[in-house]
Formats: sequence, structure tokens, C-alpha cells
Amino acid sequence: MASTFHGLELGKRGLAVAQTSISTTGHNIANANTKGYSRQQVNQTASPALDVWANGSVNPSQLGQGALVESITRVRDRFLDAQYRDQSAAAGEWSVRQETLGRIEVAINEPSETGLRASMDQLSSAWQDVANDPMSGSAQVVLKERAEAFVQVAQSMDTSLGNITADLQLQQGAAVDEANGYLKQIAELNQSILQNGKNSNDLLDQRDVLVEQLSSLIPVKVTENKNGIYDISSADGKALVTGTDQVGTVVAADGKKGGKIAGINESLKAVEAYQTDLTAVVEKFATANGMGKADGLFASGTPFTIQNLKVNETATYKAPADLEANAKAAQSDFRTLVSKLGAQSQGSINAVANSEAALMATDNRRQSVTGISIDEEMANLIKYQHSYSAAARFVSTTDQMLDTIINRMAR
Repeated sequence: MASTFHGLELGKRGLAVAQTSISTTGHNIANANTKGYSRQQVNQTASPALDVWANGSVNPSQLGQGALVESITRVRDRFLDAQYRDQSAAAGEWSVRQETLGRIEVAINEPSETGLRASMDQLSSAWQDVANDPMSGSAQVVLKERAEAFVQVAQSMDTSLGNITADLQLQQGAAVDEANGYLKQIAELNQSILQNGKNSNDLLDQRDVLVEQLSSLIPVKVTENKNGIYDISSADGKALVTGTDQVGTVVAADGKKGGKIAGINESLKAVEAYQTDLTAVVEKFATANGMGKADGLFASGTPFTIQNLKVNETATYKAPADLEANAKAAQSDFRTLVSKLGAQSQGSINAVANSEAALMATDNRRQSVTGISIDEEMANLIKYQHSYSAAARFVSTTDQMLDTIINRMAR
């Protein structure tokens, strides 16, 4: 037989469930604009029933005892989370590569009326004036000035490319340090989650934000254990976080494919390649202009570098017999370099647009699952408010019944 106070206990449970639902809804509303926050929901279940004897053929029957809060969990889609991390790595890589190629384009500065192509054309024109009047002092002076301008432009471009390399190396070190900082924080959060339980929702959100930031630097594989702990490894299987310990560190060499670190590594290779191609063009053009000869226009140390290139101070310059053909070959090589740079830059712009579009589409899908809708939460708030009011009314009604039994029937 049910207790006389069964109704009060049942109502009390209803109040508790409704109050928990209202509080959780309020928590969702308060964190609608919190980065990385996942919508939380109250999972309620029926309270274990009470066995009672009835007049029917099936005994004992069961009398319900209301509802209980089973858990408060985050609403997440692990598949979308993994997809987001993969696409974040791709977007992180291509954004760096596109930015670097853009900086290389600024350094190369073509097409331009003041770039290397223009200075080569002007130098060729000055040679024509010297050929028309070999003994003209003014033509020799103009030729020397054009040669000085060519050297200055070439050295400025080479310096700019060197500055890009130095900046990328600084970014590389900072990105590696940032990644290892995230690993340390993830291990610490694993420890906190282990102590507080795998339904420590706010801690889980903080950890997921760190994992996503890490994935923009280097592709990672995330394995969730039964106790809610994340094990983190790199894309090639290198263990980074196991349980509550950071067991590995990220180094620059880990950036092989995907992520900002990989983008920096590829960018360093690209700058080196263009700097090498530029050096070859300048050396070829300087050689065509008689570099190293007594009456040649240019001089340089050995091995050749753009920074060592200088104008020969010989008073009278004489054009090499094959100057025009060799100079045109160098100019053709430079046009090929510029065309290649333009094609790669456009390709990187397209890759960035595609990767960011895919990332945004995945994030929109994910937000539709885990994000906060104020309208939906307000509707839930009204629903739970009615549930609370109904449970309170049930308690009040039960109290009146008990008052009748205890106080009035005793008279």
C-alpha cells in the first residue's frame, strides 16, 4: 500500500525536475554568446515504481513515483566535431600559404613600371644608346645608372623575400609553442574532468575549444575514453596526450599536411624556391651583361648572390656579342617566374575560399545541433514553468487532502 505522504514525495520530485530544467534553460540562455558553449539538456526518467497489491489478476501492480533527473548532458555530434577539426586544419594551412604567396607577389611587384622587368628593359635600351655612340660619355653614364637601378631593385626584392622567411620562422616557433600550450591545458582539463565526472559539461566545452584551436595548427586524432578523457595523437599516430599526461610535444617537423604549422612549412619552401629562381634570373641577366669581364657591366663575388652583385666601376663598358639573346632568355625566365607565382597565388585563393566555405557549412550544421536558439529556450522556459506550476498545484492539492484527513476527520 502506498504511503499517506506518497503524493507529497511525488510532487516534490516533479518540482525538482522542473526546477532543474528551468535552471538549465537559464544557463543556456546566459551562455548563448559564449564561445564553444554547447547546449545542455536535462534527461529525466521515471522514478522506480512502487509495488502495490490490486484487485486485478496481475499482482503486484506498480504505482508510479514521479520523475527523476537522470543526467544533464551536452548536445553534441561527434561526427560533425571530427569533420570540423579536419576542415579547420585544411583552412589553417591554406590561409597561411595564401597570405605568404600574396606577400611574395608584393615583393616581386609585377606587373609594375618600377619592377625588375622594367629595369631590365631600361638597361637594354641604355645598351642600345651605347651601341649607337660607343664613345658617348653621357650614354655610358646613363648605362651605369640603369645598371645601379637594376641592382637596387634586385637586392630590394631579395631582401623582402628574406624578411618573409625570417617572419615565417618566427611564426613557426610561436605556432609550435602555442600547440604545446594547448596540449598542456588539455591534459589539465582531462585531470579536472576525471575528478568531477564525465558529465562536467562546462569543462568538456572548454576542452573542445582547445582541441579545435589545436586542430587549426596541426591535424589531430581524438579518442574519447569511457571516463570522458581525451587521448590526443597527431595525424601520423604520434601520441601527444594520454589520459591526464602530456606524453609528447609538437615540433615543426610534425607539420606535414594540414594546419597552420604545415602551411608555414610549405610557405618556407615556396619562399626559398622563388628566392632561388630570382637569384638564377638575376645571375643570368648579369652574366649576359658581361659580369666578371673587365669591360662588363657587373661584378660579383663567388659564389654568386644577389646581395654581392654590384656595378663594375670600369669607365667604358662594351656590350658582349651575345648580349641581346642572353638578356632576352633571362627576361623570359623572369616572366615564367611571375606567371607561376600568379597561378599559384590564384590557386591558393581558390583553396582558401573552398576550405573556408566547407568549414563554415560544417559549423552551421554543428550549430544547428549544439548552438543556442533563444526562441527555442524561451519556449522551453514556458513549458518548464507550467510543469513547475502543475507540480506545485499537485503538492497543494495533496496538502489539502492530508489536512482533511488529519485535522477534520479527527473531530
